[in-house]
Amino acid sequence: MFTLEEISAAVGGKLIDPSTGQTITGVSCDSRTLKKGDLFVPLKGEHFDGHTFLEDVFQKGASAALVDRPIKISHPLILVQDTLKALQQLASYYKKRFQIPTIAVTGSAGKTTTKECIGMAFSKFFKVRVSLGNWNNHLGVPLNLFQLNSSDQFMVLELGANHIGEIKVLSEMAQPSVGVITGIYPVHLEGFGSLEGIYKAKLELADYLDHEGGTVIANGDDPILVKRLQNRHFHLITFGTTRECDYQMSNLSVEDGTVQFNVNQKYHFNLKGYGSFNARNVLAAIATAGFFDLNLQSLSESWKELPKINNRFKIEHWQSHHLLVVDDSYNANPKSFEQAIESFKEIARDRRKIIVIGDMLELGEQACAYHENLGRFIAHQKIDVVIAIGPLSRYAIETLSRIDSHAIVYHFEKVEMACSSLISLLKEDDSLLIKGSHSMELYKVKPYLEERFNTTSASV
Repeated sequence: MFTLEEISAAVGGKLIDPSTGQTITGVSCDSRTLKKGDLFVPLKGEHFDGHTFLEDVFQKGASAALVDRPIKISHPLILVQDTLKALQQLASYYKKRFQIPTIAVTGSAGKTTTKECIGMAFSKFFKVRVSLGNWNNHLGVPLNLFQLNSSDQFMVLELGANHIGEIKVLSEMAQPSVGVITGIYPVHLEGFGSLEGIYKAKLELADYLDHEGGTVIANGDDPILVKRLQNRHFHLITFGTTRECDYQMSNLSVEDGTVQFNVNQKYHFNLKGYGSFNARNVLAAIATAGFFDLNLQSLSESWKELPKINNRFKIEHWQSHHLLVVDDSYNANPKSFEQAIESFKEIARDRRKIIVIGDMLELGEQACAYHENLGRFIAHQKIDVVIAIGPLSRYAIETLSRIDSHAIVYHFEKVEMACSSLISLLKEDDSLLIKGSHSMELYKVKPYLEERFNTTSASV
């Protein structure tokens, strides 16, 4: 993978105590998962410093380590000013070895699912390297780049951000030739300051491709986004439901565990899975495949199901009480909340509908207003019981109760308190949706209920 001299030159570091012929076969930032032959990159946070694990990693077989200060240890070290920056520089250097098309996905919602959809579509034709999980930040992106090998023909990456300037750095590191923008919605407002700030941040991918002369594939149903992407030096392709889109979706239906729709009134897709919102993620992948001249007719015939991602609209049937449980506890923002509730209703049909909602975090000064809007939305969705967790979600149920005085609502400060009440509330044939920001720990709800009901579940 690297020689020590090569690493030192790539990151502008100083090689200390080199060993003759020493080579690096991998890169690790975690002493617990480090493998023999790895380069260890110690990172620093508020409550930890990876440099304290140097002795341990060398005992485990590390070949060398980056360090940001002189350390007395008889092993190969490369001294740099900033280990994180050096990690990113090395990843960028490594990426340049692979002259393969690289697709970067960003947006306020649907990034991971869209990335997985593109990976599924392209894997029908090529050997594709898809970034792991939601490793989409300043640390995850470089670690994903190090996964590339000589057999890969395409790479698909997810780029995330919670402040302006982050996607610029990630784009320069990943060097994409194609950028996919799923949509712009209010999320991470504390970091971005406003919706305008979110547009500016996500468009950093477009700015990179404008400079490099690449291609941008974007949500054509967002007129603000489209306007800001026009008259640039990149090739612009749009997807959506409006007639002006290059890839137009029509005749969308969700029934009997399938998502069906047509593209450009020519190709029919019938995918096993749930959630009408997922159709747009698939459409983004189809538009990307179309740009690369893949056979869309063949793709429509061979692509049979949506990707399944933990805690992201995961649907289960529980034998005990014949419950239908939808776990969407990974994260939440105003747009994804509405999409999840609408899709939950499609699946639940005639069952009694119970939703557990957690606070939507990082919405800044508008947090209360967004939660009040959520309450207004729920008030018109014919939900039978609403259980709210967290201080902000109180605004949602208070608004809901003002609009519908007969609404059955409960509020709890902690997940554990809500779980115990759910046990007594749930009845046979009920349906349950669980959704909130990750830090609200709603991912604890499903395991708690499984244990109390002593149930076995089947994913659908």
